[in-house]
Amino acid sequence: MASTTSTTSTAAAPSAPGRRRPPGRAAQILRLTRTEFTLVYRYRTALFFIAFPLLFTATGFAQQGRELTQGMDAGAYFICGAMVLAPLFIGLVHVSNVYTARRESLVLKRFRVSGVPPATLFGATLLSVLLLVLLLTAISAGALAFRFDLVPADPLLVVLPILLTTATMVFLGLALTAVTRSAEGAQMISMVPFFLLYASSGQMLPMDMLPDAVARVSTLLPAAPATAAVQSGYFGRDLFGGVDGPAASGLELWTAAAPSLGVMLVWLAVSVVLLRYFRWDPRQAK
Repeated sequence: MASTTSTTSTAAAPSAPGRRRPPGRAAQILRLTRTEFTLVYRYRTALFFIAFPLLFTATGFAQQGRELTQGMDAGAYFICGAMVLAPLFIGLVHVSNVYTARRESLVLKRFRVSGVPPATLFGATLLSVLLLVLLLTAISAGALAFRFDLVPADPLLVVLPILLTTATMVFLGLALTAVTRSAEGAQMISMVPFFLLYASSGQMLPMDMLPDAVARVSTLLPAAPATAAVQSGYFGRDLFGGVDGPAASGLELWTAAAPSLGVMLVWLAVSVVLLRYFRWDPRQAK
């Protein structure tokens, strides 16, 4: 009898309803990404962070008609470089602000306790910022196409630097929260690296107008190489040494871009390492 009962129980076991399987990593990231977009809509300040980079695109229209060199409109050149400002502003300023606020309100701690892996949470943030950056990039690209009749000579060389810069800035924005105590403080502190990168990007002042030492240091920071790569990819010219660069395409253009892409990859690696210092617990007493 015991043997029969055991056999019956064993046979019936597979038909019993199993425990619900937890969602996979990709499903978790997509679900959190959707939540991020919902919060962006409700968080009005975030809409400012998203719209702010478009002001630089509008600034480029004011420069239309002035030629930097033959066949290169100053307005189009500026708008191409301004595409890099979206990941700088949203990644550094917005991400550090939002994550500091979530940490101090114990939201991050609840994520941690509930078992959400850091890679999932950070991945959802990166994906949401990346989608926003690509949307802003598409708007700028549309402006270049309709207002300047300009399309990328090498689309991959335009998109790749934007992707690398977005990932780097998001991770740097996350790491920056380690030294911020409040969301208001995060806004103030994050503006320091933002303006430093903006000033060194070649957008505020052309690299040709900077002192040689400052220009050399700027090429080792993440903004200037990305800006030059996007502009070179758009115009099909080697603009890594200045606006007077010769026409280039294919392997020749990518060879010229290799040092700048290398700098961007190094900064991406540095930003990932800095995530080790990310703080989950609030810094202010509760």
